[in-house]
Formats: sequence, structure tokens, C-alpha cells
Amino acid sequence: MKFKKQKDSKDKEYKINIYFKDLQDYDKFYTLKYNNNTDSQQSKLFIDGKEIKSSSLIYQDFYKSPEKTAIYYGLMIPLNLLVILVSIIIYNKKDMKIENVYLMIATIICIFFLIAMPTFRSHDEYHHWLKAYEVSIGNLITPIENNVAGSNMPEGVSKVLTFDWMHMTYKDVKEHLNVQLNPEKVLLLYPETSAVYSFVQYIPQAIGIILARFITSNALLITYAGRIVNMIVSILIIYFAIKIIPFGKKLLLIPAMIPIAIEGFTSLSPDALTISISFLYIAYIMYLAFDKNKYVGLKEKLILLVLSIIIALCKIVYIPLVGLILIIPKEKFKNKTNKSKIINFIVIAGIALALNLTWLAISSRYLALFREGDSKIQVLLALKNPFKYIQLLLYTIDINANKYLLSLYGAELGWGEFIQLNSLLPYMLLIIYTFVALTDDELKNKFKTYQLVWIMLVTLAIIGLIFTSLYVQWTTVGSTSILGVQGRYFLPILPLIMIILGALTKLKSFYKIENVNKFAEISLLVLNIYTIAQIIIIHL
Repeated sequence: MKFKKQKDSKDKEYKINIYFKDLQDYDKFYTLKYNNNTDSQQSKLFIDGKEIKSSSLIYQDFYKSPEKTAIYYGLMIPLNLLVILVSIIIYNKKDMKIENVYLMIATIICIFFLIAMPTFRSHDEYHHWLKAYEVSIGNLITPIENNVAGSNMPEGVSKVLTFDWMHMTYKDVKEHLNVQLNPEKVLLLYPETSAVYSFVQYIPQAIGIILARFITSNALLITYAGRIVNMIVSILIIYFAIKIIPFGKKLLLIPAMIPIAIEGFTSLSPDALTISISFLYIAYIMYLAFDKNKYVGLKEKLILLVLSIIIALCKIVYIPLVGLILIIPKEKFKNKTNKSKIINFIVIAGIALALNLTWLAISSRYLALFREGDSKIQVLLALKNPFKYIQLLLYTIDINANKYLLSLYGAELGWGEFIQLNSLLPYMLLIIYTFVALTDDELKNKFKTYQLVWIMLVTLAIIGLIFTSLYVQWTTVGSTSILGVQGRYFLPILPLIMIILGALTKLKSFYKIENVNKFAEISLLVLNIYTIAQIIIIHL
């Protein structure tokens, strides 16, 4: 879209008339629409009477605005200086523990990420804000009255954002700086799809919100308090996970620094707890299984039980992680028999599954409010034609595999995926992660056959449950593929996939482990600078 440089333009107004043929008012500037058969078709776009063939329309005055460029450089210059300083420290310091490196680089990147991403721009963040606030006032289960799920909350909870909250910019955030909670005026607000999530996933955010309410009634500051506590809890959990895992520490470090993971850690998203607890669970299992001085006593069983329950209440699809208990050698248990190991597994898995099914029974009420009976039909269809369902699942993976891979490694960030990192960053992260896994000598000859088999079965079970849950919850009857699957859903099991890859590949590394570590750590820092820069430019 060409616009010639103007002279003497102060106080003048320029108008560009844009006309969309055959589009409805609610379509706004989207040029892609869907007909009744869910097949996409391209609508025609005209500017000044000329048809535009491009599928998107973008106009931004960032490069012409002194104010916006000042904000950009005000954030990016300190970030770059910090990254250079940290990179020098990593490069020159010998024997620096990986968990300490993670704590250092994750703190820097997450803080800048939290500042750069405007409130409510992360995936479903507005709904998570409502759910987190709901938990903070003691409503652990969203009330349902007259077939409507919602809680009474202060007016400011909904007024802290624009009406078009999915496209908030820094300007919008600035305009809402002085919004107060106004608890005297109460509104019925609806968490919508977040109502199906367990309150356990919102405990860190709720704690931040409660603490903030003691010192301020500013609604925006309270949202950031929820974000900050969510970030701190996630970073600390992953720090301990990296610390206790006896090998493959980089296999936890790298996915924890993928932009889509950091988005979850620095927002109000429940993904933060789901991802970090899953990493901790994997690390603790490996610690019990392979640390020669560690045995499974009462304390260890209680820790496994608590972690299993948290995972089960986060999302049912990740409950197969409990099956990793079976890779712990029988000699680690008190009676040193397979029977003892299996009994412990059954008890822990049984309690976790019972609590999960209890929550599933509760949450199904919310699902019924916006799925209108489709879920039951989908379950019946899958049970009646299991082979047809498997065919549908494989077809969905086939046509969307590249999309899942790119989005898993951070190609699309934010609500509506307006932050496009294209394929550069995702493929570089994939190459680095794969390289690290393949060259990790600690993984070679580490696992016995039965242990690798169990890890594979757990991984496949989780992948199957992810697709099945979206088939039941979000896919409309008659759809030709399973809808709603996103790459970020596979993040909690990404370390398991790389453990399998590294263990089965018998390549000998010719690189010093110290150099590989430094390469991976500095690369993660640099790649995240690019991500943060994109986020800032998009929202200015």
C-alpha cells in the first residue's frame, strides 16, 4: 500500500477508503471467510477501485513514529546489553551448573516477555483472568445458574481491557492504567471455556491477585501481579526439575525457553503450571530411577502422589505420565519385587485417576453449556466406528503435522496469532534441540528396553488423548478432521520425545559437552531477542 511522503501535513487528515465486496460487518478486515461446508474461500478486496490479490492487509506507522521507536529502543537496548553480558558470563565461566544458567537466562527473558506482551494478548488470557480472579475470591468451582456459568466480580475486572480485547496494544494498556476494581459495583462475568479447568491450575495467579489486592485496587496492576507470581512459580519449578534430573538437563532447559512456553509462564495461562509440573514429574521419575543412592520410601511415594494428583487435575490428557513410575527399577522399592512396584503404581495412579474423573464429572456440566450435545454424539461415533476414528486421527496429523511442529516451537504467539515468527525461529530451535539430544552421550545405553518401551507408550497415550479430547470437546459432528489441536499441547511431553530420540540414536559426539551447553544457552538467548522484538513492533 503506497503512500507518498507528505510535506506540510500538520493538522491535515488523510483518508484511505477500503471496500470489501460481499463481506458482512462482523468480518471487519479479515479477507478469509468460511461457507456452510467449512471450506475456506477467499473474498475480494478493493482499494480505490483496484482489486488487491494479497490475502492480508497490514499498515503500521512504527518506522515513522518517534514515540514508538523510542519505546522500542527503550526496551530493546537494555535487553541486548543484558544478553551480551550474560552471554559473556556463560562463555567464560567454566563448570556453570545448567540449572543456574536457566535461572539467569529465564529470569531476564521472562521479565522482558512479560513487559512486551500486553495484557490479555496471550492465548485465552481474558478468560483465564476471569477464572483466576474467580478462584481468588473463593469460587473454586464456577457457579451455574439458569444454564449460565459465571461469578459476581467487581466491575473493574471487566473494565480493565478494551471491548475488542483480542487486539490490545500498548496504547490500550496505557488508557486503562487508572481503572479501579470498584468492588461496590458487581457484575456477573463469565469465564466461558476456562470454567472447565480445575482451580488447581490457577492457584499461583490467584495468590498474586490476592496479594495485590492488599496494597492496591488498581485493576491493571492486579492482573500483572497474577502474571508475575505465575512466572515466578513456573521458573522455580523448572529450576528444581533441571537440578534433580540426573542426566539430560538440556532436554528440559531448551523446551522451557521456547517462546510459546515463555508466553504461558508470563501470562495468566494455566499452561504455566501444566508444563512446569510435567517437567518436574519427568525429572523426579528419572531421579528415582537412575540415582544410585536414591530409593522409593514413604516420602518419595507421597511426593509422587502429590505430583500425580496435580497433573491429573491440570489436564486429563497428561495423566498417562503416571505410567512413568513403571520405569523405576524394582530394586528401588522396599520389597525389591515387581509386585511391590506395581502395587505402588496402582495406588498412586488410582487415586490420581479417581480425582481426575471426579473433576471431569464436574467440568462436563460446563462443556454441555456450549457444546449442545455434540460431545456425546462424538463419543458414540468413536466407540461405534473405532477404525474410522483412527483414520480421522491419522488424517488430521497428516494434513496438520507441519503446522503443529511450527506452532510447538513458537511460530505463532498471542491471541489470534498476530505475532508470526514464520519458520526461521521454530526450525532453528528444532535443529538445536535435536542436535543436543543426538549428541548427548549421557542418554546412550542409559535405558533398558522395557524402560524405553514404557516411555514410548506413555508418550503415544498422551498424544492419543490430546486428539481424542479435542475430538470430543471441540470438533463438530461431521467434521473431516479433528479441530482445535495446537502445537503447544505437546510441550509437556517434548522432553520424553527427545529422550527417546537420543537414547535410540547411537551417534557418538565429537563435541565437548561444555561447548554444546554454551552453544545451546547463548542461542536460546539470542533467538528470544528476536521474538521479543517482534512482539514489541506488533503492539506499538
